[in-house]
Amino acid sequence: MINFESNGWQAVVADRFTFANLRLVTQAICNHIRDLQSVIDNFPPRLVTGFDNRFMGQHFGEVATEVILDNGLDVFVADRAAPTPVISFMISEYATTAALMITGGDEGGQYNGVKLITSRMAIASEDTTRQIEAELEQLSQMKHPLQVTASKGEKKLCNPKVGYFRHIQTMIDLEKVKDVSPHVLVDYLHGIASGYLREILRQVGGHIEERQNSALFDFGGINPTLFTDNFTDFHRDAAHQEDLLMGLMIDGDGTNLQVFDHQGQLVSHGDIFALIVDYYIQEKEKADGIVKPTQRHDLAEKIALHHQVPIYFSQTSDFRVMTTHMVQDMANLAADGLGGYAFEGHIMERDAIFTALLLMEILAVRDCSLQAAIDDLYDRYDNIRTPE
Repeated sequence: MINFESNGWQAVVADRFTFANLRLVTQAICNHIRDLQSVIDNFPPRLVTGFDNRFMGQHFGEVATEVILDNGLDVFVADRAAPTPVISFMISEYATTAALMITGGDEGGQYNGVKLITSRMAIASEDTTRQIEAELEQLSQMKHPLQVTASKGEKKLCNPKVGYFRHIQTMIDLEKVKDVSPHVLVDYLHGIASGYLREILRQVGGHIEERQNSALFDFGGINPTLFTDNFTDFHRDAAHQEDLLMGLMIDGDGTNLQVFDHQGQLVSHGDIFALIVDYYIQEKEKADGIVKPTQRHDLAEKIALHHQVPIYFSQTSDFRVMTTHMVQDMANLAADGLGGYAFEGHIMERDAIFTALLLMEILAVRDCSLQAAIDDLYDRYDNIRTPE
């Protein structure tokens, strides 16, 4: 059985992640989207396909694209490897029905997989993935499961960076960010987001200190996830960084990040979300609701309650569930407690690149280090009684 989990379907290349299984998964997605589209509107579905820096990622992307084209559907194809959030934004850029992303997420280099991103630029919900799994079960019983229409779809190659970078400039004050960015150290773990912050900041003459910043298909032999095994060398480098305000580590597909203080020490995900919630309330004045895992009576909850911002608790950190809350409850911020953050008005999926830039903007506006900004939060909210 091919099963979708919180980060999509992932398997070891040449074991279960094969061309045959990929074609089957893509066909099941095409069937599901075609059925869905015929109900909600009158124009035929159009999809985006993307891939990251993993072994044969582009080839796997081409295989999935061919299946979609054979189904008679048009495809906007990323012309280069890109992070999952950047491919997700292509849905908005080209007004498509969904995106199919070839990625193993933050698993090791031997893995690859498929993420289905919906028209809301959110990872497909559990209900959707169950329907696709049911479709897969039916297709697996068929002698000829792949569909070939008389009229193939059209393919258009697109640079996924262009629209994403343009959108970032509307959401983040890069002129302010460039003032603090030289005092930020970021580690990409040789993932697909490597160099993205440098390239975005270059547009305004900014600079940022980077390490492990080349996208490698095997991630230099490391597991590109936010585990403590990857923190040791970062601590050492951060300790030797002069005038450091903040450290960042971004996972393999650019979705989650870990944040460090000016001494290279870990900062809790809860404190980072509290900082974001307070900034959205105080500076952006548009916190309509927040989504987070089970109630913990932490600082983010205290801030939201004090400002009478609704809090919606998810029973899981699975972003398939959390973005459903964002849509249904009209919340505009979500955090999974694992370093993943989503923002309404951007994409409704985790984006470590956007979050990193937002945190730099916060430090620029507050004119302080990360630790000083968090200390200020505790000073302001610790003694405030919140509504019951």
